[in-house]
Amino acid sequence: MSFFKLYWKWFGVFSLGFLLATIIGTQTHELGHIAVAESLGYKSTLSYGSMTYNVEGFYVDEDVITWRKMFEENNDYSEFSEAEKSKLYTLRKRIEAKFPLNDKHSLYVTIGGPAQTILTCFIGLFILTYRSSNQQENFKFIDWLAVFMSLFILREVFNTVMATGSYLINGTTSFSGDEFDISRILGFNQWTIPIMTAILGAIIASFVIFMIVPKKYRFTFILAGFMGSISGFVLWFYYLGPWLFL
Repeated sequence: MSFFKLYWKWFGVFSLGFLLATIIGTQTHELGHIAVAESLGYKSTLSYGSMTYNVEGFYVDEDVITWRKMFEENNDYSEFSEAEKSKLYTLRKRIEAKFPLNDKHSLYVTIGGPAQTILTCFIGLFILTYRSSNQQENFKFIDWLAVFMSLFILREVFNTVMATGSYLINGTTSFSGDEFDISRILGFNQWTIPIMTAILGAIIASFVIFMIVPKKYRFTFILAGFMGSISGFVLWFYYLGPWLFL
């Protein structure tokens, strides 16, 4: 049987699976941040691709309300007048004095997202190991579910690959993202944690795809992975997500 045979029915099923996994993985990642923030006593808000958290009373503070209202009216800082910039500076100082940042808490909340993603991956791997899913002739729905769970860690690979592309193409030298932030907070080179998690993700994903996924469906699964993930990303971040979180 040719490795490159494409099973169209399964291509559709796998593509839908990756599309849903992209959306679910994004939201559960943010819920990982929220779980830590809430456990530390903060009030948090979930959005379609991010989350925010602050101490109780932050959003009803008069200075915070004034700050937010100014940016609602004009979200481009460079277009503020000098008087407005001076007012923003004063507001920021007063807000920072009333609500000082806790560096340790910032680290814990930042870790919460990647930790949730990696934990989901390991739960999937545990299920695959417990069910001896390498016996591919007995592959069931629960095995496919565990495969998708274990591949949540591809988020770590994707983030690092995208940052690398940005560096090579655009010359970007400073990157946003949990893994980069964790490295900076810990005082490491900003690439340290992203590279470590990307390597871990690549190893696990390669093992699952080439050792666990039945060989018969492997080529179809890989193609569907690209199609479903890209479709899920575009659908969620550009259409469905903004609409649901208006």
